[in-house]
Amino acid sequence: MTMLNMRARLGLFAAPLLVAVLASCGPTPQLRVHDAVVKLNPVDSNPSAMYFTIRGGPKDVYLMSVTSRSALRTEMHESKVDPKTGAMTMRPLTRVFIPADGKVEFKRGGKHVMVWGVNLVGRRLGEMETQFLFSNNERILVKARVEEMDGREPDEKTGHNNH
Repeated sequence: MTMLNMRARLGLFAAPLLVAVLASCGPTPQLRVHDAVVKLNPVDSNPSAMYFTIRGGPKDVYLMSVTSRSALRTEMHESKVDPKTGAMTMRPLTRVFIPADGKVEFKRGGKHVMVWGVNLVGRRLGEMETQFLFSNNERILVKARVEEMDGREPDEKTGHNNH
């Protein structure tokens, strides 16, 4: 058997094995934030709400804070219905667990970020840069859409929609 024939036979054997090994190697999950939106409160002195989804990376982490230079203050909270009274309660969160390769949604009626004092720049641009800080010291910058509670864009001149 020639060296060329031996290599060809070895290639026929190795190729399916290589394909099987490569197929089992999916992409490594990456920590990411998407679909971020700030819903402006129609009463400027009251806090607005921010919603988004976080996809976990290769390891468990905690979301430690969400901040923006376009807001005076932000706080993470969670709303829940009290099973005894049926009343909606809200409590501040100091951190939120993000499981590896999992998904955590910040949405109406659940976890959310309260946002005080969204500035005119964010309102006029219809977006604000937001920083998410995680327990592994990873910082993710996300542009969050800024819109009225009903989903309309804020008026470009005043930052409000005639309310």
